Amino acid sequence: MSYLSEFAGSLVFLLGGYAYMCNISLKKTLVSKLHYIELVVAWSLAVGLGLTVAVIMGGPGYLNPGVIVGNVIYNGLEIGEAVKYLLMEFLAAGTAVACCMIFFWDSFKASPDESKRGIFAAYPVQKNIPLNFVQEIIATFVFLFLVFMCIAGVSDLKAGNQAIIVGVVGFAAVALLSLSLNSTGFSMNAMRSVFSSIWFAILPIPNKNGEKVDWGYQLIVNLLGSTIGAVLAVIATTYIKSHL
Repeated sequence: MSYLSEFAGSLVFLLGGYAYMCNISLKKTLVSKLHYIELVVAWSLAVGLGLTVAVIMGGPGYLNPGVIVGNVIYNGLEIGEAVKYLLMEFLAAGTAVACCMIFFWDSFKASPDESKRGIFAAYPVQKNIPLNFVQEIIATFVFLFLVFMCIAGVSDLKAGNQAIIVGVVGFAAVALLSLSLNSTGFSMNAMRSVFSSIWFAILPIPNKNGEKVDWGYQLIVNLLGSTIGAVLAVIATTYIKSHL
């Protein structure tokens, strides 16, 4: 059930976010236009509800490859366990992309000229890989530091209360970061961008028109940058909580 919770929570998180991105990026949808506050709320709800589902199902609710790596390095999570959680996240990303492909099939077909890769992966407003790399580390660290510190002590509560607190904190942290530090379209999560980019390249999404994943950006910024930020957040919050 712990692994299934990771899959389910990740799927809720990614499907909610990707579906909204399809709605604002493609033609013949009921939204079809970006409203930034609406975007913030959509992604915040997706993250908050994903965390809530994972916790209610009894899982750790990592929902982020960098958090898994951080727990391997600093909290003794076994490599075999980590690989299984990463596999659940990877499969959740594929399922989310496939569901969006099916649900928005006609919208993809009606949108030959619109970019598709940005639906499933974060890209910067201004591409500057060294700067974007540092920004991704900082944003990921701040986001996860807020989440981990704000949910300290919830393990003593009943599962339902834990889930409510974790969901609210996840919503609030995404909203705060999106409204304050977001100048790059940061991902803060390799599952959200890198895993989905692999599936974007594999699946027969209509009208990709040869559009390629920017693997340099994805691997340096959204994989390495977000992982470093997550590992630092795990180490910092674990150390602080152990000395409280």
